[in-house]
Amino acid sequence: MRPTVRLRGQAMAEHLLLLAIVLGVFALPAFDGKPLVLFFADAVATGFARFLASISLPV
Repeated sequence: MRPTVRLRGQAMAEHLLLLAIVLGVFALPAFDGKPLVLFFADAVATGFARFLASISLPV
């Protein structure tokens, strides 16, 4: 039976690298010179405002 070699800690480094790349992409300016994260924040705010408006209507 062969001894198995266990690799530890590599997954954490890969996840952190991927997270840094994704955050870097979201921080880059996209359209109109605004970062993508602001477009997503505006989309969430619009959706939340529509949700609040819909639940405030009388039944």
